Amino acid sequence: IKLGLYLFVGGTAALVEWSVFYVLLNLVFLPMGGSLTTLSMVCTCLAYVVSTTYHYFLGNILVFNSGARFSRGAELSLVFLVSTMGLGFNLALMYVFVGLLGWQPMASKVAASFLCVAWNYAARKWFIFKS
Repeated sequence: IKLGLYLFVGGTAALVEWSVFYVLLNLVFLPMGGSLTTLSMVCTCLAYVVSTTYHYFLGNILVFNSGARFSRGAELSLVFLVSTMGLGFNLALMYVFVGLLGWQPMASKVAASFLCVAWNYAARKWFIFKS
């Protein structure tokens, strides 16, 4: 049940991330001009922060026992540490996909997200929360 709930939370967080990424890239940054690779990476960072915040709060309600292992402040710090590592993976993948392989940014974002799911779940489940 916990894995199913995590997939629901993660799935909706992915939709939030992809939506924010798409809007920022296509409606805000691309019209201003610049390198597609650089713009994709900036939008990845911003979208990742929004979706991580969403994921933390919804995950605490539906999936994880918040405060069971660490104080809430320490827990939030650990979530953002794990998420920062996940963001590093995302940025590396976006650089490879968009910058080196020439893939479209949105397809690259979706692929990078799927590749980072296992890291995010394992790190939260085993290192931060008691589930």
